[in-house]
Amino acid sequence: MLDRIKSKTQAELFLKRYKSELKGEIININSEDRLYTALNLSEAKQGDKKTEDSASGKITFKVLGKLKEKSTSYKVSIMEFDSKKMSISEINSLRSFILKGIKNGEHKFENLARVYSSHPTAKTGGGLGWTNEGTFSKRFEKAIADKRVGQVFSFDEHRENKHYVIVKTEDNKALESVNVLKIIRSK
Repeated sequence: MLDRIKSKTQAELFLKRYKSELKGEIININSEDRLYTALNLSEAKQGDKKTEDSASGKITFKVLGKLKEKSTSYKVSIMEFDSKKMSISEINSLRSFILKGIKNGEHKFENLARVYSSHPTAKTGGGLGWTNEGTFSKRFEKAIADKRVGQVFSFDEHRENKHYVIVKTEDNKALESVNVLKIIRSK
């Protein structure tokens, strides 16, 4: 089945057809991602397939193609607050405390993220790693692009009930990316 998939469109159709039988997604892996090196994607060609064993089962990566142009990637750490769980005034009060504490050098971003963030990266201090352009909303990415390294700021995605404190950890850079179909088959 997987051998016939050659494009992103075919991969999307495959995922739609087999969504009840397997877990899968189409991802872009950039050259700074540990998977890029682990899967030797710098040498990979369209159609190549790599399989790894993991605690959750077998993970298959099918290379759909390298992106023609290097994509802009950014590196930030985030704290996320969900307005479905806290009021906006509670979120704003907490963000004010966080921003003041970081600005005054009383607290480290990573430590506060571990305590206050509702995002899955909270366990590791909020670091997203190198993230490809297009991963988040255009507004979110524009806010990041306009900031300098080390700058801590708040940002809101009201429609999604998400509110953030963000720190830009490195300058944006153009990275090679590979489009990959990732399939997880449970044990």
